[in-house]
Amino acid sequence: MCGLCGVLQAEHWSDAAGAGDGTVPRQARLRRAALVSAVLAPRRARAADWEGAKLRLTTATGRVELADTLADLWHRADRLVGPLDPLDPELLDRLDGAA
Repeated sequence: MCGLCGVLQAEHWSDAAGAGDGTVPRQARLRRAALVSAVLAPRRARAADWEGAKLRLTTATGRVELADTLADLWHRADRLVGPLDPLDPELLDRLDGAA
């Protein structure tokens, strides 16, 4: 996806509600934030919805940054808490156990 979407402030594809599953956008956003927080937990960071417009990233040291999209949040998380491997077998096992 090109950067023009950000300039035009178009909705990011990851912010769309479930395809016909009846999920309202706010619920879908809260669910995504909870899943992201589960991935960030080993780094003592968490994500939350902020005013229904952005995602808030909070670190263990109290640093807070706002991200416009899920992709933006991952870039900020990499910078603040270090790179994360979403395919790490231990992470996947932990997430499978939490589901």
